[in-house]
Amino acid sequence: MKTRLIFLALVIVSLSCGTNNKPPSDADKEKIKGEVKEVVNTFVKGCEEVNFDMVTESFLDSPEFGYIPNGKTFSYKELMAMRPNYDLLLNQKITIVNEKFTILDNSTVIYTSDSKCVTNYKDGHSTLYDPDAFMFIFKKIDSKWKVVYYVDTYVEKIVPGESLKALNQIELMKQNIGSWKCDIAKDTTAFWDSKSYGTGLEGYNKYITKGKTFKEGKGLYGYDKNIDKFIVAGLTKGEDIGIYALWFISNGKYKLVPYSDLSNPANASFKVEGEFKSPDLIVETTIMNNKPVKTDTWTRIK
Repeated sequence: MKTRLIFLALVIVSLSCGTNNKPPSDADKEKIKGEVKEVVNTFVKGCEEVNFDMVTESFLDSPEFGYIPNGKTFSYKELMAMRPNYDLLLNQKITIVNEKFTILDNSTVIYTSDSKCVTNYKDGHSTLYDPDAFMFIFKKIDSKWKVVYYVDTYVEKIVPGESLKALNQIELMKQNIGSWKCDIAKDTTAFWDSKSYGTGLEGYNKYITKGKTFKEGKGLYGYDKNIDKFIVAGLTKGEDIGIYALWFISNGKYKLVPYSDLSNPANASFKVEGEFKSPDLIVETTIMNNKPVKTDTWTRIK
């Protein structure tokens, strides 16, 4: 991290040196602030409207450009490759708490902002970034203010999504109570039994082939009101424990991802999307690296 900070300091110094600009007057500074603020406003509007082109229109397409979010470094091309991530967003709301303009000369400005941001995803979850501090290094090129460096530092927290607040996760989870079976292969059947326990469920599963049990385990589903989701602990005999997050995105549909991927479930390496087709029928799709790999149908037996 110290190496990155030293490099960034050198970038700032190099940008502000070697110019023939005379020191800007107070009137010049106010004019520059207004111009830079317009660019920042466009960036914020693009973020809120999830318009990737608007967000990045002021970024300099050059090897000089750098983007550092929370200690990771990306080039301009690497940032442009993140465009598909924006397709997962519903909207964002950015609140700027305070901002500062450091005008080094007539063509170099450092803009810093203390802010917070709520990002709402199409799958129903939301992320709060608070505090969120970002910095732009602006360089005036061909009469336009361009961002040559963008640094973003934040603390993120999963919060109940706007579209999910009306859903009663505890009541919806009760649809799972009972005994279920799934024919997963020829001569092989999976069984799942679950019952109510506190604000969640406890369950037992086993896999039987030709009358013999070859795999079995237990699961505990506990509701966490802080994130309005269930934390799932699954333990299969002979295997390590698995910790997951599960939540309903509608009255009949739910998602499950590893707990470690909860901050970015859309890009989880493993996830399950389930749907109650009826009170006695569940269809689950397992997705690996964003590609469906199998679909299982569970039928209630009691």
